Amino acid sequence: MGKPISIDTSRRELIRATSGLGGLAAAQGFGAVVGMSVAPAMAQSLQLSSLRSTSRSWIWGAEDFAIDAKYFDRSGLKVTMAATERGVNHDALVGGAADILLGAPQQNMRVQILGQPVVIIAGMVNKFASNIVVRKSILDKLGVDEKSSVEKRGAALKGLRLGHTGPGSAPDQLLRHFLKIGGADPNKDAKLVTIRGVPAMVAAMEKDQIDGFCLSSPTSDQAVKRAGAAYLFNMSINPPPGFDDFLYITASVTEATLKKKEAELIAYVKGTALALKAIHDDPKTFKAMSRVWFQAVDDELFEIAFQNNIGIYMKDPTPTQHHFNVNLKFMNDALVEAGQKPAPADYSYDKAFNLSIVKRALG
Repeated sequence: MGKPISIDTSRRELIRATSGLGGLAAAQGFGAVVGMSVAPAMAQSLQLSSLRSTSRSWIWGAEDFAIDAKYFDRSGLKVTMAATERGVNHDALVGGAADILLGAPQQNMRVQILGQPVVIIAGMVNKFASNIVVRKSILDKLGVDEKSSVEKRGAALKGLRLGHTGPGSAPDQLLRHFLKIGGADPNKDAKLVTIRGVPAMVAAMEKDQIDGFCLSSPTSDQAVKRAGAAYLFNMSINPPPGFDDFLYITASVTEATLKKKEAELIAYVKGTALALKAIHDDPKTFKAMSRVWFQAVDDELFEIAFQNNIGIYMKDPTPTQHHFNVNLKFMNDALVEAGQKPAPADYSYDKAFNLSIVKRALG
């Protein structure tokens, strides 16, 4: 077992990461990255605030990398980040608590069909990287593991106490999805428990308050190592059919912000695109910087988490028609299961996504 990384070690990793970014810039030229022209570092005259559900997770890695590696700075943009520790946050976005909301597109699509003035402007992660872990003793008793059929794994969730980040959140929807595939009624055949705060999720398993949960890495990895859990669905590296290219983390804004802060949003998407390209082109630098984010995680667990998540990021931030289609089906299935109407027949890719910003950023 590796030892927890020390503060001194994390500083050295950050210095190496920063040096690596300089090498990447020298070798490629930032202006050549994703075909865009990026001005040299300038005084930060543009500002945006970003909101997410949890403070640190691999699913937020593209934005964190763009902040810490100063990709946003190169367009004169300063991005501040805040976390709510709850799963659904569109009320905060519409209420003006932040300029940008990171999260699952189905949540955005749900409020769009209700008439809320929000749009998706870019994508970051194309794996449904909220993983489902269950107490290993339960799975062993049932004779189920990650290699079992999707139906058998879904059935294994029946009767369990399962943690998620809140009603309507992506983890809540995914648990309901697999319960239904397993022949169970999510409202009757399992106890879905809202747990606020990432550390509380693993603690709830350790205290036998829940039997499993759905959440992204490294929390799911920590449960496997510390709380006697095993992966039932590792959505990052072993996604079931239909989830192999599933748009999961997007940047959403209100229509008012889209009009008022066009220059800031273009700079944001440019920085995101640079970060995504660097993750794919220079994973060692991304790994070194991400090690600093998770310095409380020991070396062995960090290595597992990194390998589980390095493949979740998009190569560029442009959502596709396919991404809309799979999210629409997932959302409609969830709405029908909840006794609600699906999206209107005329709800389309062009209504869900406003790609004017990403086109200008990458053009």
